[in-house]
Amino acid sequence: MTNRSLPAPLRRLLVALVTLLCLAAPAAMAQALTPETSAAGAGGAAAYDASIREADCTLLGREFVKGRGCSRTHCFEGAVPWRKTFGAEACTLRGAPQGYGFASTVDVRQCRALNRRWISQVNYCASEPDRSPGAVFNAPQCTGAATVYVNLQETQGYYDECLTTTRAVELVQRSALEGSTLESEVSLRSSTQCPYRPGHVFVDGACVADPSFRPSAGGVVVIGDSLTWRGSDELGRLRPSFTLDGEPARPPSELASRLALFRAGQGEPDGLIVELGTVPAKTFGRRDLLKAVRSLPRETRVMLVLPYYELNSDPVVVTPQSRKVDGWMRDLARSRGKTCVADWPAYVRSHPGILQDGVHTTHAAEGRWAGWISQQWGRC
Repeated sequence: MTNRSLPAPLRRLLVALVTLLCLAAPAAMAQALTPETSAAGAGGAAAYDASIREADCTLLGREFVKGRGCSRTHCFEGAVPWRKTFGAEACTLRGAPQGYGFASTVDVRQCRALNRRWISQVNYCASEPDRSPGAVFNAPQCTGAATVYVNLQETQGYYDECLTTTRAVELVQRSALEGSTLESEVSLRSSTQCPYRPGHVFVDGACVADPSFRPSAGGVVVIGDSLTWRGSDELGRLRPSFTLDGEPARPPSELASRLALFRAGQGEPDGLIVELGTVPAKTFGRRDLLKAVRSLPRETRVMLVLPYYELNSDPVVVTPQSRKVDGWMRDLARSRGKTCVADWPAYVRSHPGILQDGVHTTHAAEGRWAGWISQQWGRC
């Protein structure tokens, strides 16, 4: 895949600050990607995902084989294994900085607002693993008229962003006048990302700190792990007002810090849904859960989603971690008003085949999970 040549005037403006990249197409030679235990436990699932089209497969750094689909076990030449969870495989470039790959776990709504491509089959926002250029012209990770991909930090409030060529030129010109960089100007002047920076407001075309800022938006926040992350696009459609904060492999020990981050930006939540507990955390106990939830006003509604991690299906054996957190949540719901539990284990047992590996729903069932969460919240 090659980039078109820029018109001479635009080329003169961008040459010093925007590096043009040629994104390598998949090659015949590939690097083997070792499946995680969750993949091996999926009943000998196919090594190819036929639901992912070639263009999206390439964006994930995975090898595409005609007639079979997107490989779950091979990256294209120059790429190496990175995200290995079954159903959410992605690669990164060899030598890429730690934490950066061909995909990012940006919330679906933010991903689209940043004009970046959302790959629904794997619930990823397409990302640029090469962090060396300030920007990529004609980037395949971008959508619509926004074709210039600008590297920022890929963190909350500072995610990479795609711009139109006109906007990119405007900011390049501004950076030349002010002695800054394109990346700095995009970061400063992103109206899309400013609301996600606690204590900042967008004034006169810039996102600036506001000492007098007092968050007051409130709303319902869902703090969860990979189940929330995988079902975020479906739940977002059902509950567009919800703040969805899901991250793969998130331990329950992050509950308090994620709640604090929400408060810093939006104030006390009107409602909290906790979907955590399948990932062990040695430093997290019953008292930590109680402390986090009881830090909320008494009138705040709370729903605790009981965790479920099945080690064996016949007979059913779940992890001690799941059983332990399940008990903590039930006890808390009995002791605090306006608190309920959502019995996810019961739903799983009554819907055989909904899980692909004992913990994650199949891609086809992510909508069912979202619908169930929405329904349970309505009853809480």
